[in-house]
Amino acid sequence: MRRRTIIAAALAAPLAQALASTAYPSKPVTFVIGYSAGGNVDNFARALGTRLGKILGQSIVVDNKPGANEMIAAQLVSRAAPYGHTILISTEAPITQSQFLYKKVPYVPEELTPITLLVQVPLVLVARPDLPVSSLKEFLEYAKKKPIIAGSAGIGGVTHLPMAMLAKTQNIEWTHAPYKGSTSMFPDLIAGRIDVCFTGSTAAIAQIKSGNVKGLGVGTRTRLPALPNVESFEELGIRDVGASYTIGAYGPRNLPAGVFRQLAAAFAEVLQDATFVESAITPSSFIVDGTSGPEFEAYLQRDRMMQKARVQASGAQLD
Repeated sequence: MRRRTIIAAALAAPLAQALASTAYPSKPVTFVIGYSAGGNVDNFARALGTRLGKILGQSIVVDNKPGANEMIAAQLVSRAAPYGHTILISTEAPITQSQFLYKKVPYVPEELTPITLLVQVPLVLVARPDLPVSSLKEFLEYAKKKPIIAGSAGIGGVTHLPMAMLAKTQNIEWTHAPYKGSTSMFPDLIAGRIDVCFTGSTAAIAQIKSGNVKGLGVGTRTRLPALPNVESFEELGIRDVGASYTIGAYGPRNLPAGVFRQLAAAFAEVLQDATFVESAITPSSFIVDGTSGPEFEAYLQRDRMMQKARVQASGAQLD
């Protein structure tokens, strides 16, 4: 047995050396996305890929694998060869939330390699146009007196859990109305069949400016430049709702250190590109982050604890 092990190691050594000496990337890089084409994450990833491809000298191919709260995409990347040609672009959901929300997760989230936390995406609490409130403060006073119906884009998702935490911390009685995405939720909100919902900044800005809904609160420390009249939760001292999500880049486990450094540097270059920021980030009110390395790993550890608390507060449990 020992002789077989020695022989196997000897045969593997030249392959490892060859791979280490091969210039990266040696072929097109695939971005795996856990959503269908056309959404926030997909649109951002495609713009990112166009710019990143120029830096790396290889084309970036987008592979959409929607479903199961991004777990299908995460599982695919977790099983990919660890040479940096398959990258997961996702929210934190399959990384820090899935293990608390689902009874069984078909991969080990901690084994994916965090590369760069790219952007933070603020969520906005919006209300039906005839709700008799005009600010976050007024809404909280209203909701403490009268039960509300709050929609979300799906059970256990990024628009459900913040509402669960808000209700818990502010003693709000509410009924959850889950939808299959924001597209089907907004008509009911506009028609007044539900009272409020959390949604991403891109959709919120468009709907508020069109007069279809009221903007109540944003999940950022300060107000969004695009929504100067909408209060932030922190203005009222509300800090533990988690009304935002992130988009990050993750590789398979055992990503080579040299490939990690090259990818992290390339992502940093993209995020520092004023033209890219102006065209792909600012219009959506995303917030550039750029955290990488040990700092990114520490962030994910903290986020796991918050996600656990949010899932528990929501009572959500999926198969």
